[in-house]
Amino acid sequence: MAKAVMLPVLLSFLLLPFSSMALTQDFCVADLSCADTPAGYPCKAGAGAGDFAYHGLATAGNTSNLIKAAVTPAFVGQFPGVNGLGISAARLDIAVGGVVPLHTHPAASELLFVTQGSIAAGFISSSSNTVYTKTLYAGDIMVFPQGLLHYQYNAGSSVAVALVAFSGPNPGLQITDYALFANNLPSAVVEKVTFLDDAQVKKLKSVLGGSDSMYTSTKAMATKSTAALLPVLLLLTISTATALTQDFCVANRALPDTPSGYSCKPPSIVTANDFAYSGLNKPGALIKPFNTSLASAFVDQFPAVNGLGISASRVDILKDGVVPLHTHPLGSELLFVAEGTLLTGFISSFANNNKVYARRVSKGDVFVFPQGLLHFQYNVGNTTAVAFAAYSSANPGLQVTDLAFFANNFPTPDVVRGTFIDEKEVMRLKDLFGGSA
Repeated sequence: MAKAVMLPVLLSFLLLPFSSMALTQDFCVADLSCADTPAGYPCKAGAGAGDFAYHGLATAGNTSNLIKAAVTPAFVGQFPGVNGLGISAARLDIAVGGVVPLHTHPAASELLFVTQGSIAAGFISSSSNTVYTKTLYAGDIMVFPQGLLHYQYNAGSSVAVALVAFSGPNPGLQITDYALFANNLPSAVVEKVTFLDDAQVKKLKSVLGGSDSMYTSTKAMATKSTAALLPVLLLLTISTATALTQDFCVANRALPDTPSGYSCKPPSIVTANDFAYSGLNKPGALIKPFNTSLASAFVDQFPAVNGLGISASRVDILKDGVVPLHTHPLGSELLFVAEGTLLTGFISSFANNNKVYARRVSKGDVFVFPQGLLHFQYNVGNTTAVAFAAYSSANPGLQVTDLAFFANNFPTPDVVRGTFIDEKEVMRLKDLFGGSA
């Protein structure tokens, strides 16, 4: 079925209307040999399908460190395919008793998918210092607005694992403890600006490897504790990226949607429950004849992502099932494979010779799809495949090619003229998908 459906529509993708608001070209795989710029890295020449797949999140990180946690990044420095696409990823492993201490991402919002164990997480607003906390379990997600202090710790009795998506290819990271106590900012200054007492400051500087002199060399500051912590700190980056003018804007769905998103729910009635969502902890409804189920966490299902430039979905694909050719007009997509094996890929635009970038991806792999381009997923394994997707928009949009052509009242003669598909085949597909002549 999948082959019969996908081959004819491959000829007709030029009919799909979409307006990409991301890159002026289809993609821009980072050339890491060049210097970074405020807009990202220059483009690499001669990109291949392998540039859009990344296998680095398949392996657990080393949690034998001070905070008993490990963050394995798939930012632009590790996964050049995300350059310019407004999205990236990481894997989070937290041992029992482990914590990701208070930190911020200056250049991106964060969406946390819990895949194993339980994680207590929360963030603090800037306007009123309100704390929004929630305990999350496997299948739950939580969103953290760009630039706000937040944390995660293992709330269970076994290792916790999460996949993390960010609304930028290089979200940046600043850990509060590390910024205050792991460098040469003098203790007297730290005490003055934090109101901590001298003994506490000196204790934390000792633990994290800081010094008391602005003139102490970096080498002299390195200690065993700091060296053990460095792998989980990723890269401290400076960014001028901005998102909302307020901390967040939970959608008020009682009011109409607008081109820039929904109006905000009054902050006085926003609670931690608004920022967590459990709708991805089980498969969505089965879609025939694709033999695939889809559960979404877009702004209509998960109002907290309104204005944050990120959203999510879960797809379960039965054996031989398919997510047929489709586009997301308003967002790039980053696919995490949780179970099984998929053949997945996308097709570049007409201006880029309709080149196909396809790859087999298995459990632990990620694959990125540029905004607005036709792409697909096909289960090539012997078991149901499960994947979680993140998008660089609160409402990325979805147009399935088969449904656009054959599941409506698009006149058959016009479909034939516009796609070059034989009339008999058009009628067969209209019958399959419920369209009319």
